[in-house]
Amino acid sequence: MNRNQMSSAAANRQQTRVWRVMDYIERHLDSKLSVTDLGRIAHLSKYHFHRQLSAHVGISAGKLIRLLRLKRASHSLVFSDAVSITDIALDSGFANAESFTRAFRQAFGQSPSAFRRRPRWSQWRARYAFITRTNAQRACMSAVEIVNFPETKVAALEHRGAPEDTYNTTRRFIEWRRANGVSPATSRTYGIHYTRRDAPAADYRIAICATIDFDVLPNPFGVVTLVIPSLRCARMRHLGSREYIPCADYLHSQWLPQSGEALGNFPPIFHYVNVGPDVRDQDMVTDVYLPLK
Repeated sequence: MNRNQMSSAAANRQQTRVWRVMDYIERHLDSKLSVTDLGRIAHLSKYHFHRQLSAHVGISAGKLIRLLRLKRASHSLVFSDAVSITDIALDSGFANAESFTRAFRQAFGQSPSAFRRRPRWSQWRARYAFITRTNAQRACMSAVEIVNFPETKVAALEHRGAPEDTYNTTRRFIEWRRANGVSPATSRTYGIHYTRRDAPAADYRIAICATIDFDVLPNPFGVVTLVIPSLRCARMRHLGSREYIPCADYLHSQWLPQSGEALGNFPPIFHYVNVGPDVRDQDMVTDVYLPLK
């Protein structure tokens, strides 16, 4: 092994250690997390762990823990209207609503109540750019399968515009689901991705969908009936946060050119296997379908 290969192998080991710790933090957000304990998980001293985490993620362990707790809290604020801000603050590890409000405002430039009413998703997403960068480095480890996606009738709400505003469209779709009794417990949730996430904001387009067995009536939410045709697809499974799903890029840019397959004429479909405000980022399961000819 030459010097460059040794250097690359060492860098990969360091990345793996950081990912292991990030996964541990996300799974233990309700626990007391010390830098010393996290360093042991990474098999590094406290000093070297701090250096490695800062180099790969760009922030300290304490700031990472707080931002991940605030991320979970922000989802609760928007998608769990019945939960009080005080309860969300306590669930996030803060002593009271006042200290939670200070931390939240410092992170996102809005108070929790203002964020609940009208979240500024672009500023929120910017705080979590490190998750996108880190996930982008992860290899897609699941196998690629060739499967048949069955013809499926769905209720669909289209989003056009900045990707960060998709959360507002999602909240509107959730309101339609509640009003019409289309529960995620009995109805599968899909996203039809007409454009890539890095498309210009004016061109970005996605449809948020839920399976139904009826025709959608005219409604103020803008939800319509759509039929996804029967499709032959390549499928991969992504585990973890949906802020960035590298499997989608891998299927299109790496697997497809080497597979001997040809791209179909329907957009990629994401099956959000588990959804809801109680699903933690690290527990999310997403199946990515790339339609083929």
